[in-house]
Amino acid sequence: MKIVFNGYFYKNEKLKVTQAVKIFSENFKISRNFHFTVHSLNESESKKLNQKTFNKNKPTDVLSFPLYNDIEAINQLDESMHEDMGDMFICRNVIKKNAEIYDKDFVEELQYIVIHGLLHLIGYSHEKNDKLKTYESKLMKKIWNES
Repeated sequence: MKIVFNGYFYKNEKLKVTQAVKIFSENFKISRNFHFTVHSLNESESKKLNQKTFNKNKPTDVLSFPLYNDIEAINQLDESMHEDMGDMFICRNVIKKNAEIYDKDFVEELQYIVIHGLLHLIGYSHEKNDKLKTYESKLMKKIWNES
């Protein structure tokens, strides 16, 4: 699976996020031809999108907008085609604050947020929190051990 970066990202951030996405796509057996776009927003833009989408009047670290319902639907797609899996919107300032709270560096928190957003793109939700958290934990251990 490929990632398209839209907005403000440093070279090392792109490298580390791309490495995390590679591990994610191998774990879920997602075609290299498939892609998603991650957009970098400021706090004001994040707050507006969160308000419009979820009626929450605050910025958030990540919002994901999948084009498919779940991983089963994605895995039924023609792997030779170039498929868009959806869009992810991140807020750097919220990620930076969370990194300080959770005692991570910014890039580690960015990797975590992208993986969290990807799990939403393939159908996992906070309502299915056990599986979401299980996959997050498993993937992040692998990503941080290989980084």
